[in-house]
Amino acid sequence: MPVFVAVLEKFVPYLEHIKYLSLFGWGEPLLDRGLANKVRKAKRFGFKSIGFATNCTELDKQAAHAFITAGLDTIICSVDGITKATHEAVRVGTDFDKIVHNIQQFIALRSLLGRTKVVIRFIRQKANEHEWEPFKKWWEKRIDRSYGDTVISFDVVDCDNKVTDYKGKDVLKGVKGPMICDQINNRMIVFSTGDVTLCCGDDDGRFNLGNVLDTDPMEIYNGNTFTYYRNMMKEGRIISLEMCSGCTIPRSTKLKEA
Repeated sequence: MPVFVAVLEKFVPYLEHIKYLSLFGWGEPLLDRGLANKVRKAKRFGFKSIGFATNCTELDKQAAHAFITAGLDTIICSVDGITKATHEAVRVGTDFDKIVHNIQQFIALRSLLGRTKVVIRFIRQKANEHEWEPFKKWWEKRIDRSYGDTVISFDVVDCDNKVTDYKGKDVLKGVKGPMICDQINNRMIVFSTGDVTLCCGDDDGRFNLGNVLDTDPMEIYNGNTFTYYRNMMKEGRIISLEMCSGCTIPRSTKLKEA
């Protein structure tokens, strides 16, 4: 918590420019038993649109109550099938029935206690693409649009050529104009140590661009590496970039369905 607070303090001078704070990275955020307290602390600092994505396995009634009352703005629930067999084949080790129960319980509690927006997220791929339409219809009946709830789908992605058998390597397929990656232009990925990396594709921290605990965040954001990547994208040369040539995250983001 002390390091978390120290990181938040470095961004307080820029609060008016920060649209959202995402309290997760590559792991399952609910494994952090202190996460609700972190949400509460960030709200006290004045951060807006605080949220995270979760597989909802640990989203029991106690956790739901803690997050809603802490003021969590958005929760993204990852569900990848309308049937138990499909979801559990995609998300190995999860319990579909438990997850659906946890989400519906969260929605019911939210309606009584708070204003948290619920996003049901479907990662579309070969194993489940045939279930997207019935999935969307089923969940649309269970969310509440008056809270901003929505059901969305993203195409499964590869990043930095990590998936050897990934189908669909054409990074620019279906997108008109220069490919501008939201990850590079509008986000800063900050590790729990305060280190900043290039984007969500750099999960091993290959690009260590500085540490916000000893360097102003805007100095890092406007540094040489970020600037170079942004300029190359504006020039339409994204596939020439080391981290971007095999990454389909920006394409998936642009072509998402809701």
